[in-house]
Order: sequence, then C-alpha cells, then structure tokens
Amino acid sequence: MTAITSTTDRPEALIARAAQATGADFDFLVRTAARESGFDARAQARTSSATGMFQFLDQTWLGMMHARGSAHGYGQAASAIERGSDGRYTVADPARRQEILDMRFDPEASALMAGELASANAEVLRSRIGREPTGGELYAAHFLGAGGASDLIQTAQSDPDSPASRYFPSAARANRPIFYDGGRPRTVAEVLDVITGGPAASPSSPVPNAVPTQDEAVPDAHSWSIRARGEGARAFSNAGVFAAVPRGAILSPAVVEILASLDAPQGARRT
Repeated sequence: MTAITSTTDRPEALIARAAQATGADFDFLVRTAARESGFDARAQARTSSATGMFQFLDQTWLGMMHARGSAHGYGQAASAIERGSDGRYTVADPARRQEILDMRFDPEASALMAGELASANAEVLRSRIGREPTGGELYAAHFLGAGGASDLIQTAQSDPDSPASRYFPSAARANRPIFYDGGRPRTVAEVLDVITGGPAASPSSPVPNAVPTQDEAVPDAHSWSIRARGEGARAFSNAGVFAAVPRGAILSPAVVEILASLDAPQGARRT
C-alpha cells in the first residue's frame, strides 16, 4: 500500500525540492500551483477529475506515476499501473487505483509529478518548435497537451488570423470562453495569447474558466484543466518564504508577488 504523506512543509518548500529533483523551473511551478488551485492541496474540480494542488486529471496522474513514480520512491504505485493498447492507464484492483489517485492530495507527490510533467512537456515542445519554450507556452501544454501546444504555437506563426476553432474543434467546443470572445471566434494568435497571457489577454482579468479537452491524457499528450483561481495563496505563512527558493533561481516579479502574498495561517484552506 502506498501511504499518502502528511507533511507540514510549506508549499514553496515542496515546490522548490520538486524543481531541484526534476529539473523543472521553480518560477513556472509556483505560477502553475497558484493558478490551478491557489496552493490548495485538497482542491477538486466540479466538472472534471482534476484534483490536488496541480489539478492532475486521473489519466495524466496515472501516466506520470507509471512513467516517473519509481524515480521518487513510489515504485509500488508505479508497478501497479499498466498501459493498455489504447494508451489508457489502468490498475487491476479498483481500491488500489483509488489509493493511487488519492496520492494527488499529497502536495509533495503532486509537486514532484508536476515537475516531471513540466520537464516532459518542455522536452516535447523544445524538439517541435526548435527553441526553449516560454512559461506561457508550457502552460499551453497543460491545456492542449504538448503536441497540441506545439501545433498552436506553429499555427500562430503560419496562419495567425484564422479562427482557432478550425484547428482545434474539440477544444473549442469544451472551452468556449477561451476560443470565443462573446460570439466572435478568436483567432489562433488570440487564443495563444489568452492561454499564455500574451498581448491579447486582458492584464486585469484571469484566464477564462476552462475544462480539459479530454480526460485520457498520456505522457506525450497531457491535458490539465485551466481554472482561474487568482494568485492569492492562502495555505501558509510567509515567514521565511523566500528561504526555500533554489539558489541561483531568477524569480519573475509575478512570482515574487505570489510568494510575498502567502500570509494566511496554515489552516486557512478551502474545504
């Protein structure tokens, strides 16, 4: 049986260790945790299976745990997961499957798998777009999957003014607030900006609520739900909050603000 760790470590410390262990960018992981759940390890979506501080979908979590769990001490969980010929991940024992899915509530496990996911997505994007992806482009990979995000990035260069719904019909149907401005279809360039926080996104407004385009993500086609939860983190005290930042890390102003705002008591979590 895989135990769910009960940790009193502050989220920024867990994220820092995860960044160091996986090679993921600390700044990006902090932004993602703030955006996805407000650092709430118990967060659960109403419209999808997204769960935990980084809002992993069931299949994405099983896929990452299967691929990288053993590297972080979760070998028993990893070995219980099998990938079928259809690409879906399964666990033979339903009770064991639920135990593994409930590991998403463990902020340490969630941060480690988020780091692995970010690193995997970065590798795919790097190979497909021929350069280092930006933080916003990595976030697009959580929404459309790494392959879908690279298609969006490249199409924004080759055909920026066409309706994005033409290229991503399934995602557009599931996420009208992102692909449509009222009744007007957003262009490919505009959708990329909305997801990545570029020029077309309102600086005073969060990314529109979105749901995953599918709930059967696999390591090369990840899809996380995007939920605009704001950057007010309520989960821990900011005493020594910057002490956990990895040595040499360069923090963006937004992340400095997020870390500095983490000033609520430890117990102040959503229920």
